[in-house]
Amino acid sequence: MKNISKRLLSGMVAAIMTLGLLSGCGETNKPGTSVPSSTPAPDQSPGGNFKIAIMHTDASQGEEPTRAFEQLKAKYGDMVVGSAFPTGEQEVLVSTALGLVADPDVKALLIFQEPAGSAAAVKACREIRPDVLYMAGVVAEDPDVVDEVFDVIIDPAKIPMGDSIIRLAKDMGCETFVHYSFPRHMAMESLAQRRDIMKATCEEVGIQFVDATTPDPMSDAGVTGTQQFVLEDIPKMVAQYGPNTAFFGTNTAMMDVMVKAVVEHGGLLPSTCDPSPFQGFTSGLSIEIPEDKSSDPQYAVEQIQARLAELNMSGRLATWPVSSAMLYFTSIFEYAKQYAEGTITEKTDIEALTRIFDQVADEMAGMDCNVYLTPWEANGKTYTHLLGFEMDFLVL
Repeated sequence: MKNISKRLLSGMVAAIMTLGLLSGCGETNKPGTSVPSSTPAPDQSPGGNFKIAIMHTDASQGEEPTRAFEQLKAKYGDMVVGSAFPTGEQEVLVSTALGLVADPDVKALLIFQEPAGSAAAVKACREIRPDVLYMAGVVAEDPDVVDEVFDVIIDPAKIPMGDSIIRLAKDMGCETFVHYSFPRHMAMESLAQRRDIMKATCEEVGIQFVDATTPDPMSDAGVTGTQQFVLEDIPKMVAQYGPNTAFFGTNTAMMDVMVKAVVEHGGLLPSTCDPSPFQGFTSGLSIEIPEDKSSDPQYAVEQIQARLAELNMSGRLATWPVSSAMLYFTSIFEYAKQYAEGTITEKTDIEALTRIFDQVADEMAGMDCNVYLTPWEANGKTYTHLLGFEMDFLVL
């Protein structure tokens, strides 16, 4: 890779310890530096028996974390322990995490698509297992909260992507940009800042910005209500602003129907919310992916490009060449594995993590990818454990 930026509780604890184990389920940037962790690494030796505990969102929030967990479980067997976690049940999240780290063989706890309550869970775990490596992918809580709790958190660089997505849209011919979200998401700092940057960049490059509010998929309307709104609103927007109207949504539940509606009504889609050939495209375009190709981004891209060509929509949608979720999921796991083996000796080693991202991305894409990995910056502050990553977009 050529351009890589190296940028509850005492009672609950006592109860779980008594129970014992729960096996519950582009410019190139300057190289990063190794950041010492606040907790020293335990004595380690290469190899040996160890476990890596994983908690991930269930398939209702997207299939890719579940698929990635299943692949790791199939490859590494008993080394991998963990489960999907229920949405909105913070006490269960805390108790599950405590149960996992109660096993002395667990050397790392990984939380994917980090939900509200994860920081409290990790704080509780550190009281009994300060030696464990704590990592997460995707940030739902305030950066100031999670940065001081986790050793490493990886998230697509949402804030700078506000600029890069708009510039890509401009290159694709965009004249109007429609941003779909809802108040709960706009209360999240990173998503709100990204929206503001999108709006500012639109003004800079001469694109009209439209801020549109959808039903919240976690409200009474549910996912169905959100999807129905998007399906009905996109054709209205295209009719009002023209075919060079680009669309973006902040929630996974919108993506399938957004792809479908954009293709059917002739708009533009410069990126899904978590860029990936698998997010929205295969379902929205009614592409059947064989089981043996379900995690092959190269195959998915080929099928998407062929279908878009049939529909005279080539060059009007874009994504990253690999699944962002599977990239950070697999890379974080590999980092944790090397830490448990003793190959990586610092809990927060940006250089080592960047090398791993490099290798994983190239292997997934089957080509040399450009990945930009940098410390997260927001409101004039640079975070040392929270890292954002971007990739070059692939126009389909």
